[in-house]
Amino acid sequence: MNCPIRNEETAELLLAYTARRLDPAKTAILESHMGVCPECAEFRVRQEMVWQALDTWEAAPVTPDFNRRLYRRIEFEDAAPWYRRLFSTPWTMWKPAIPLACAGLLVVVGFVLDHPVSRTAPPAGAPAVRVSVTEAEQVENALDDLQLLRQLDSSTASAPSETM
Repeated sequence: MNCPIRNEETAELLLAYTARRLDPAKTAILESHMGVCPECAEFRVRQEMVWQALDTWEAAPVTPDFNRRLYRRIEFEDAAPWYRRLFSTPWTMWKPAIPLACAGLLVVVGFVLDHPVSRTAPPAGAPAVRVSVTEAEQVENALDDLQLLRQLDSSTASAPSETM
């Protein structure tokens, strides 16, 4: 059977009831409701068991040399080289960097595969030809000039000739 008024607010009220922080009016209303709602009564019983367990629990005593050992460990961590501190961090710190590294690796591999380096050796005995940047620019400018002249020549040939 589901409690018709069960939501976060009533859960907060039930928790406050088991912690004995409710005013008497709300306590009376909740106790009458728990008389008819077995789900809320079971919640109260379980929470009371938790509170009893917490009341009986005792923390382990702190050893007298706790502070000394703690400060020694902190100094050891601070004195470690940066690369040891970098790789001694928990795995969760590196987790976000892994997809980024994989994406970068894929980009590099894609670039290398798309732009293969083809270095064929010249035939034996053939002189090695080296072209400087300025020579390549001069050839490019000469080819651009030739193309411009061809366009100019074709435009004059297609124009009607005038007779006088």
